[in-house]
Amino acid sequence: MKKLLVVIIILAVAILMTQTVPDKKAHKRAMMKAVSEYVDEKAEENGFHSNVITNIGKSVVNFAAATAIDAKLKVHNYYLFNTTSVRLKGEDKLLSIGAFGHVFTFDKKMLREALEEGDDQEE
Repeated sequence: MKKLLVVIIILAVAILMTQTVPDKKAHKRAMMKAVSEYVDEKAEENGFHSNVITNIGKSVVNFAAATAIDAKLKVHNYYLFNTTSVRLKGEDKLLSIGAFGHVFTFDKKMLREALEEGDDQEE
């Protein structure tokens, strides 16, 4: 009886996972939030306080990041969860994992470096 209960619970979790895998848009939103937070932190560290020119600069950086993410982001679906990556120097670099309707992004700095390396690779 206990084995049957365990099997039912495992199946229920597996079914829940397949139904709640985030889509590419969710991954992009989570990564853009991480990039935006990183840009805000860097601006503040460098003494750029919130003003019109700083906000325009942040908008330009966020737009460039969104464009790069759209072009380079690859989603790998494993049915129970998915991952996103970008191809850098001939290998895929993992950026996020999605499961249960949530996207878990990695370090904001690593995400920015991955996008910068991708730009260097195209040149």
